Amino acid sequence: MNTPHLISVIMPVYNAEQFLKKSIESVLGQTHADLELILVDDGSTDGSLAMCNAYAVTDKRVKVVTQKNGGPAAARNTGVALATGVFAFFLDADDFIDVKTFEVLIAAREAHPCELVMGNFCKLESNGSIIDQPATFTPDGEPFSGDIKLLNKEDIDLYVRHFLRHPSNHLISYCWGRLYDMRIIRQYAISAHGDMRLFEDYVFNLEYLKQCAAVAFVNKPLYTYVMHPAHVSASMGIVNADGLLHDMGIFKAKTLEFFDHPRNGVDPSTIKKEVGHALTHYTIIFVIRSCRLVTVDTKEQIRREIGKIIAAPLFNESLKYYTPAKGNSRVLPLLARLKLVDLIIVYCRYKANKRYGKIKTI
Repeated sequence: MNTPHLISVIMPVYNAEQFLKKSIESVLGQTHADLELILVDDGSTDGSLAMCNAYAVTDKRVKVVTQKNGGPAAARNTGVALATGVFAFFLDADDFIDVKTFEVLIAAREAHPCELVMGNFCKLESNGSIIDQPATFTPDGEPFSGDIKLLNKEDIDLYVRHFLRHPSNHLISYCWGRLYDMRIIRQYAISAHGDMRLFEDYVFNLEYLKQCAAVAFVNKPLYTYVMHPAHVSASMGIVNADGLLHDMGIFKAKTLEFFDHPRNGVDPSTIKKEVGHALTHYTIIFVIRSCRLVTVDTKEQIRREIGKIIAAPLFNESLKYYTPAKGNSRVLPLLARLKLVDLIIVYCRYKANKRYGKIKTI
């Protein structure tokens, strides 16, 4: 019989009282039970901490630690520092996992030795519908239809480049739903960037993937990402120009660093172009979402933030390499080049209302 693998499940918790029970119990009810659950309360002001402490009383596998609010990245770092397992698995407090998640991931790793094993995920919409998430690994965009996908070093590089050219809901954008080797995390001092708010998971994954010879992907929806108003509002706020530009700088630096290694023969200028395209793609999304929130009270703030962004050298350097895909806007990049902030707001508000629906208070 194989020796059980101890998994450290790390869950940042912040005002998640409504979802916490299902999330915690999806871990404690796993068929692979050799685990510890580290609940990091990130300064919750609701009943989350009390719920965490109650589970720690009834199940010795549960550990609870509290800290001042510092965001999910800082909470994950706290959990990693306390972890005793061979593997780390990150789970958001409002999501949940299939009862066989760890059994399936461990079996895949035993069958296919690798440094990272990922499961697929699905989205649970607020209306109760479940939406599967097809995974693509190649530029042709064809969803992977097999059971297990194995990636070697070259495949990993190609996958990252595929993400840069088609930045969307790629697996590299998230830290949850996979088994990380704690030995690698500790040996290379890999940690989440606590000062980032937008691309911290991507950067963490890049730093980890640099140390991977192989990755396995299990094409089963083992993780359920729960969509709810708090999720939506968190991603639909007014963009903070300084924060965005700060995170864009780290995104760019870490991506160029990732491809600066002997195994990769890609021209650095090609990577620079692909990074510029990805950063512009994300900036457009944030600007469009911000303009959905235009009111008499917010217009000047939004105008100010957009003005900062389109004046920034980093954005203008990135904009040169943006190549809109079919269906993406070609008007907005032109308006950005011309620095026409007011027209950007009008155009993006129209696009936002069309894409996301109007806000009644506007």
